[in-house]
Amino acid sequence: MGLFGKKDEKKDLKSKVDKLMKQYDEEKIDGASYAKKMMDLTSSFQKKKKR
Repeated sequence: MGLFGKKDEKKDLKSKVDKLMKQYDEEKIDGASYAKKMMDLTSSFQKKKKR
């Protein structure tokens, strides 16, 4: 994976986090679901980053 691949991964993560924050803000998900999904997103990004 080249330099641009990592930038795209960060963009993808940011868009997923933004979407998740919007769902929470609009009360489509509760606090526990928000926290779980956020942990899942960040941990999956960390795993990809280590590869």
